[in-house]
Amino acid sequence: MEDRRFEAVDFAEVTTEHHQLQDGRRLAYARYGKRGGTPVYYFHGCPGSRYEALPSDEPASAWGFEVFAFDRPGCGQSSHAEGYRILDWPRDVVDFADARSHAQFGIIGLSGGGAYINSCANAIPDRLLFAYDLAGWAPVGQIEELQTHLAPLDRFLLRCASSFQLLFQLFFSLVGFAAARFSDDSFAKSLRSSMGDDDQNLILGNKHMAHFFRALVKESFAQGSRGPSDDALRCYSNWGFDLGDIDYPVQLWHGTDDKFASFELAKYKNRVMQHSSLTVFEGRGHLYFATVHDKLFAEIRESLPSGN
Repeated sequence: MEDRRFEAVDFAEVTTEHHQLQDGRRLAYARYGKRGGTPVYYFHGCPGSRYEALPSDEPASAWGFEVFAFDRPGCGQSSHAEGYRILDWPRDVVDFADARSHAQFGIIGLSGGGAYINSCANAIPDRLLFAYDLAGWAPVGQIEELQTHLAPLDRFLLRCASSFQLLFQLFFSLVGFAAARFSDDSFAKSLRSSMGDDDQNLILGNKHMAHFFRALVKESFAQGSRGPSDDALRCYSNWGFDLGDIDYPVQLWHGTDDKFASFELAKYKNRVMQHSSLTVFEGRGHLYFATVHDKLFAEIRESLPSGN
C-alpha cells in the first residue's frame, strides 16, 4: 500500500524569506509550524534545500514549534560564499538568531546536514536547546577507518574531493540535470543502486514522495551546480574540528538499513562523542527520516523544560 503522508505536500504554498547576513550575503529560508513557537533551525542534506522541511509543517505546529529551514551558501536561493567552511555555519546561524531575538533554539539536520549540526554543537553549545542528527554524515575525509564503510560511489567521490574536484562538480552537475529533466519516478529510480530495501519500498512507486524528493533536490540547483557541489565537498573534506571535542548532548538517530550513510558512521560518532545518545531504527533506511517529524517533535517537547 502506498504511503500517503506526502500527499498534501505543496511547494507552491512555501514562502521564501531572506535574511541579510552581516557580510552582505543573502540567507534564504522558509518557515514551517506554529508562528512564535519554540524556534527550531533545520539543516538540509546534500544536495538539499529549504523545501526539505516542508513535511514538518503540521507536526511542528501541533507540538508548538516554529521551524526555520535554511538554504546553505549557493544552494537554493542563498548567496554563494567563497572559501566557505563548515566551521563558518555557526556564525551565520547566530547572525540569524540574533536578528530574530532567539536567545536559544533547537537544531535538526538530516544526512549531510549532520555535519552542520555537529559544527554548531561544537561552536555554540550555549545557544542550543537541543541537537538532533538524523541519518547524518561523518567526517570521512578525516577518519580513515570510516572510509571502509562507504558505498563504492562515496569512495569515488571521496577520492575526487581530494584530487579531482572538477570531476566531483561534474557528478553533481549530472545530479542537478537529472532533477530538472527526469520525471519524479525516473529520478527516484536513478538512485536505486544507493538504496537499501527500506528506501526502495518507501519511494519507488510512491508518486508523492518521489515528487517531494526530486523537487527539493531540483531547488538546490536553482543557481547551478556550484553551490550544491561545494556544499557536498565540504562534507567529504576535513571539517575543521574533532567530534570528540563536542561538549554537548547530540542526539543521533540512524537506521540499520541506511546505504546512503552507513549505520557504521553513527556508531563511530556515538563512540567518540562523549555526550551523544544513539537511537537505533532497526531495518530502516535513509529516506525514512523524512517521515519521522511527529515522533521527533513529540520526543523533543517531552524533553524540554516547561516554558520553552
